[in-house]
Amino acid sequence: MVGQQGDIDTLARVMAETGHAPDFISVDGGEGGTGATYQELADSVGLPIKSAIPILHGALVDHGVRDRVKIIASGKLFTPDRIAVALALGADLVQVARAFMVTVGCIMAQVCHTNHCPVGVATTDPSLQKALNIEEKSYRVTNFVISVREGLFNIAAAAGLESPTQLKDEHVSYKDLYDVVYENHLMTNQK
Repeated sequence: MVGQQGDIDTLARVMAETGHAPDFISVDGGEGGTGATYQELADSVGLPIKSAIPILHGALVDHGVRDRVKIIASGKLFTPDRIAVALALGADLVQVARAFMVTVGCIMAQVCHTNHCPVGVATTDPSLQKALNIEEKSYRVTNFVISVREGLFNIAAAAGLESPTQLKDEHVSYKDLYDVVYENHLMTNQK
């Protein structure tokens, strides 16, 4: 997770100075993504993905090491539009976990860490694992992947591109819901 821009800048500067860099940096948006942590950590640690990716991407570019490090984004990236935004903001690829968990039957009981998952997804208990029908779930996972891929290519086509990998920041306009409500309020009061 990206917590402070200064820390990311320091990391990129050290990479440039030493010539040593990781193959990739995985950045999570801090929007939570596990039932295996405290609620306070799942909901409020780190910057949102739409802020975190540009900070990391920008620091790597500014220090001349972006071409050596892949950015992998994660954190509630389960729909084609969210994935497209992450790619456009600088991610090279995304990790998808929550959507796959839900696709195979996770009900977000938030007991992953107890080994007592009631639907058999996050447990090693053979009696609880019986609740997970692998044959059926394999079709659901396949359908999810195909749908996301198709959606990403539809978004790319709508932007006049051949591939989602061609999405750039100029293809994204982001408005916070608060901004939309505030602008509507101003427009209503101007009449």
